Amino acid sequence: GLFTKEQFCEMEYNILHRGLGWRLNSVQVIDWVDLCLELSMLLQLDGSRCLPKEDYSDIRETVMVQLEYAVEDTSFLRCAPSHLAVAAFLNAAEGYSDSGECILDCIEEVFGLSLDESEMDNVRYMMRSQMDEPDYT
Repeated sequence: GLFTKEQFCEMEYNILHRGLGWRLNSVQVIDWVDLCLELSMLLQLDGSRCLPKEDYSDIRETVMVQLEYAVEDTSFLRCAPSHLAVAAFLNAAEGYSDSGECILDCIEEVFGLSLDESEMDNVRYMMRSQMDEPDYT
């Protein structure tokens, strides 16, 4: 090759450190949405699923509508992508058995990620309130 391994690593470091200041794209909200939906489709130990396959597309569509509204509202800027996605998923999954609780359990178990319940309730409420506003109906 034209460059040694050391030269390549040094240039990569310079780009990341000096050029970008380590500001890289993090996991996006849509990645968390897809993760929630994928986890809901996995079989649990008892052979059931958190979410029936036939409800997958309806729930994803509802989640995406909530997130589109959230993008337009600056009050959601302080929310982590994981909180936005999980809150939208929990709102959309309401009424589909206990899928919301199942997803929270899966996220906590698979990733060791503990989501603050009061923060999650707050984000869910903000999303629901936004959907009820006259401009969005």
